[in-house]
Amino acid sequence: MESSSLPIPKDVRWKRLLGVALFLGLIFVFRKLAPVLICFVIFERAFGWCADQLAARTKIHKKGAIAGILTAFAAAIGLGVFTSVKRMVSLVDLARTDGRAWVDSIAKSGLLEKIRERLGVDSHQLTESAKGYALEAVGYVTATAYVALFVFVGFILAVMYLFEREDIDQWVDGIDAKSVVGTLVRWLSYVADAIAITVRLQVVVAVFNAVFTLPLLLLLGLPNVPLLFLLVLVGGMVPVVGGVFSGGVLCLVAYDAKGFVGVGVFLGVTFVLSKVESYYLSPRLTAQHVKLPGLALVISLLMFETVFGFWGLFLSFPALYVASRIANEWKVEDRAIRDAGGTVSNPRPG
Repeated sequence: MESSSLPIPKDVRWKRLLGVALFLGLIFVFRKLAPVLICFVIFERAFGWCADQLAARTKIHKKGAIAGILTAFAAAIGLGVFTSVKRMVSLVDLARTDGRAWVDSIAKSGLLEKIRERLGVDSHQLTESAKGYALEAVGYVTATAYVALFVFVGFILAVMYLFEREDIDQWVDGIDAKSVVGTLVRWLSYVADAIAITVRLQVVVAVFNAVFTLPLLLLLGLPNVPLLFLLVLVGGMVPVVGGVFSGGVLCLVAYDAKGFVGVGVFLGVTFVLSKVESYYLSPRLTAQHVKLPGLALVISLLMFETVFGFWGLFLSFPALYVASRIANEWKVEDRAIRDAGGTVSNPRPG
């Protein structure tokens, strides 16, 4: 990273330290805009990919393809609102009115009481923590006003970017890649990539878990199937621990309804879904971009959850992804410096 206005020492490590400090400072200052960035990345990547595919197959200009995709999206949204708004409102109202009482009933499950009696384990702290996570997740889902605002702003920014994408890409290409601005822009692009990968991974996992579990909920005749389905769907959006948590809740509900038979069914379902996520879905999606050992993912998840709480579950993989991309970038730079006959502390000019 070079600068014509800042007196940075020749030592590459000082330049890297400055870049990391500026990068983290930028993220910290604008951290409250993270939901907007997430919505922007989702819309930009989804619409951009669809428009590129349409333009490649029909030879339509990219801006025309974008306009066509947006028109189709608006029509689909209008049709969906017209046909299902009442159902969605009733589901949200159900989560708001009955959600807390339902979570309290789960916390007082007979299975938890048996575990506490036989093992002498105080489950109060465990159940309070589980209730807190569940209610917090439901609260985020049902905070429709804030979600709608983030989605709307992200959507508008994504549309503006897509129509000016070529001009913006040319402007970015004109920035010196080794300058402070060029480095920050490139690292922010890593953040966008991390968001896109994480969202795609968790959406696939959540939908798979919910669709796989729904027939069992109906077959066993468990109560509050819509809330259970919502729990599995939301739980699947939380990396690693979300599926285990929702599976544990399903076991508690199944015990009160069907006894140990229901517990056995959902223990097996939780085990199968966790293995599918760990050994098939997650590796296939993440291996396309970065290779990380499973142990590193788990340790990072625990550390981030300890430091950042609930949000740490979502920050773990993006942070690892961005850090790995920056580390690979530095490895390439170190190799180029050695090939030129210099060292990290005193690289050769050019």
